[in-house]
Amino acid sequence: MARMLTEKDFDMTDIGTRFEVDEVIPNFAQEERKDDNGNVILDSNGKPRKFNTDEIIGYSYNVTIKDGRFKKKSTQIKVMQLDPLCTNDDVMTEDEILVGFENIQLSFNGKALYYKADNIFFLDNKK
Repeated sequence: MARMLTEKDFDMTDIGTRFEVDEVIPNFAQEERKDDNGNVILDSNGKPRKFNTDEIIGYSYNVTIKDGRFKKKSTQIKVMQLDPLCTNDDVMTEDEILVGFENIQLSFNGKALYYKADNIFFLDNKK
């Protein structure tokens, strides 16, 4: 009997090369916290719950894919750089902001796919 086709049979990192930025979201460092009795606060699975701090450690970019087999689909790509390439004000004032990413990797595979990349850059010399 032949093996069943699975998602591992597809290159989920081949999502395109041109992206339009729809939103820029800061990513915050996380920490564990203790309750008033000194016990670590746990989540519903019994694992230590993580809380966001005020420290920004990178940015996630909600993007629309502009080329390739996933053209017109949306995803989120996280880049761990302290300075965002653009802001939400830029997104609102520009007709479109076209970007590319270096070394895109799948970071979460669930109902939606989320990605991470080493770098983000403008395309077409246009912001």
